[in-house]
Amino acid sequence: MFLGPDGWLGIDIGPVGSVVLYAALWLLLIHVSKDSEGAFPIDASLAERQAWIAVVFVTLIALHFVKFLGALPDLGAEADRMVNPASRPFGVNLVMLLIGWIVVLGAVRGRNRETVELDERDLRIQHSANRIGSSLMAVLIVVSISALITQADLLLPWLRPLTIANALIGLLMAKTLTENVYAVWRYRREHA
Repeated sequence: MFLGPDGWLGIDIGPVGSVVLYAALWLLLIHVSKDSEGAFPIDASLAERQAWIAVVFVTLIALHFVKFLGALPDLGAEADRMVNPASRPFGVNLVMLLIGWIVVLGAVRGRNRETVELDERDLRIQHSANRIGSSLMAVLIVVSISALITQADLLLPWLRPLTIANALIGLLMAKTLTENVYAVWRYRREHA
């Protein structure tokens, strides 16, 4: 989905390869939703499992988003339209990933109905992750503003309303990914 028109390392895997790749991804999704106990460590809390799932899906969404965002400046005036050649493929991939995320989370939550949703450790880790994510977002905003001030001519193709709006959405995505990666790291560190 995110390899682009040139395929993998310049090799077009073709329709059969694409079907095999998508089938493997769906089988992985089904395996995680059916056997979540085998996919996660036994001592993992529900919040830790949700953080792992979020890391995987937000990373996949971010990869698609970076490809989409990179295509916008090349579209010129076409980038000012909500529906453009880059937005349709991104929208389809986004919807598929969000549906997969919902299915996996629902299956993991369904298998862990008797567990405590959040305990004190989970809340402590969640608050730390929120602080780290907010700090990163503040730094990225300051860096972005500094880049716009100092490199205005170089960033001129990016100065379109919808491109800037999508870049701001990308900042939110970076914050979410940072929070979940930090939470997973903290859980693993506490288990060690």
